[in-house]
Amino acid sequence: MTATKHPWVVLILLLSLCNLPVLAFLNARGFAVSSGMVGLAEAMVFALCLAVQLQRMSPWTVVLLLSAMSWIVLTWLIRQRADLKSVRDLLIPILFLSLGRQIADTRFAERLLQQITVLVMVVAVFEVLFPDAYGTLLNTFSFYAGLGSIRESAAMLTGQTLTLNGFRPDAIGRTLLPAILGAHRTSSLFLEPVSLGNFATIVLAWNLSKNWQDIGKPALLLILAALVFIVLSDSRFGMLMVLVLLGYRLLPMPGMRWVAPVFPFMVFAALVGVAWLWPNITDTLAGRLSGSGQALLEFGPARLLGFDGLLPGFGDMGYAYVLSRFGVLPVLVLLLLLFLMPCMSERARRFRDLIVLYFFSSLAISGTSVFALKTAGLMWFLLGVLAEDPVPDPGSRKQGDL
Repeated sequence: MTATKHPWVVLILLLSLCNLPVLAFLNARGFAVSSGMVGLAEAMVFALCLAVQLQRMSPWTVVLLLSAMSWIVLTWLIRQRADLKSVRDLLIPILFLSLGRQIADTRFAERLLQQITVLVMVVAVFEVLFPDAYGTLLNTFSFYAGLGSIRESAAMLTGQTLTLNGFRPDAIGRTLLPAILGAHRTSSLFLEPVSLGNFATIVLAWNLSKNWQDIGKPALLLILAALVFIVLSDSRFGMLMVLVLLGYRLLPMPGMRWVAPVFPFMVFAALVGVAWLWPNITDTLAGRLSGSGQALLEFGPARLLGFDGLLPGFGDMGYAYVLSRFGVLPVLVLLLLLFLMPCMSERARRFRDLIVLYFFSSLAISGTSVFALKTAGLMWFLLGVLAEDPVPDPGSRKQGDL
């Protein structure tokens, strides 16, 4: 069993995945859960993650952690306003990447991902077959209304128990199998269909990063599960990422390894270009891209550096969110460090490239979902495991990057 090898790691990742469903279940039973309680639950996960690896944490990780927190405090002093979400958004990649590097066991990570996928599939099937029972157990609408994420008056149905994005509005309609699945979008343990689509993308990236000869029956089953999750959640972003990740993997042309490092800048330029040429904000792919670009066009020097005093929510404008909260300088530094990070195998480099494509594609249209602990913790952990696994892929050489 996976849990017997690294029990604390299994516990950390399960808590990352399941803390929200547990809190939603308690909330549905009459225990009012506040946003502060959600923050406390995540803080406990971070504290456990730090405690497990503290004695073995590399000096470089300590320096990165202290530098990131020092920069955040500096921005607080300049803004004269604290922003705890910036702290947790930075802690997730730093702590979970470090945790994965300390484990450095790809077989363990593979088995753990398989077991998590089975768990997510079981809950997803239960939700599809018994949506009323799922809603009664978790009542995600009431849960997110209590957190202030949605308003009670925004309910689409009388007595609604699934959160707003758990349904496709009639004006938009479901994209995948509408005649069979109706307007309902499956969320499983993630409570939101967006996160289920993100999880599916991570599972897909993990398996597409393998050498072609290593993609056997277990990997094909995981890929099939990822596709099922995308269909059940009606994840349009997930459908797009299937094409992007598969296309990247099928085109191993010379120079393709440079696509991922420049991809964030290509997306940034595309957002600004679309906003400049077509200023249109609608709930469509083109409208979201244009809206994100228009927000960026309004940035002044202070906001670009992360020093602006008042931080707007920026909704689905992920690039604006990241630059306004962290500033362009630390973002560039973190990107550089990510691609300078030593990788022990070609597979590790492929997985890094694939999640960069996923991460920055999501920022262009979906705001902050890539920072959700329920999926981001697992993703960065998997990258850390691959990066430090001492057993390279067959035929690959240990070499530096960039």
